[in-house]
Amino acid sequence: MDASDIYLAKAAPEAIASHLERRIIATVGTLNADGSIHLAFVLFLWEGGKFYFETASMTKKARNIAARPTASFAIQGDGFMAMAEGMGRLIEGDEAHAVNHRLRQKYLTAPAIETVGAAWGTVDDVAVEITPKKWRSWSNDALSELGRSAAGELAPGDWWQPDSGGAD
Repeated sequence: MDASDIYLAKAAPEAIASHLERRIIATVGTLNADGSIHLAFVLFLWEGGKFYFETASMTKKARNIAARPTASFAIQGDGFMAMAEGMGRLIEGDEAHAVNHRLRQKYLTAPAIETVGAAWGTVDDVAVEITPKKWRSWSNDALSELGRSAAGELAPGDWWQPDSGGAD
């Protein structure tokens, strides 16, 4: 096994699709005026082959999408990561309200939609849609297998230092 076996390994499309339906957090990248990338963590909705998140119109990510509609997003699943690049679109008004409500239904309980969701709606007045044009993915199956072969009797749970909340 060599580096190309590990770093060119792709995640199965079914794994990516199933994780896009989960209640996880994604990272979104938008393009700043100076060419740098603005990154943000977001709750998201995957619907009809498009990626949606809610935000306030005054945020950097919303202003970036309005000015430069290039965007990307990344998710991490069990043993893989996937990211997509595409075109962003700022959604306003009733359409944004409807998208944001569906997104909140994915993450919040019914009672929380009426309370917490309503409060969020007073702040998050827009939604962003990203239509993926190019996907990239990586699976750590080959890397994990390499580690298991080298570790011998050492269990994967014993490979890592415990998270002590700071440097030792």
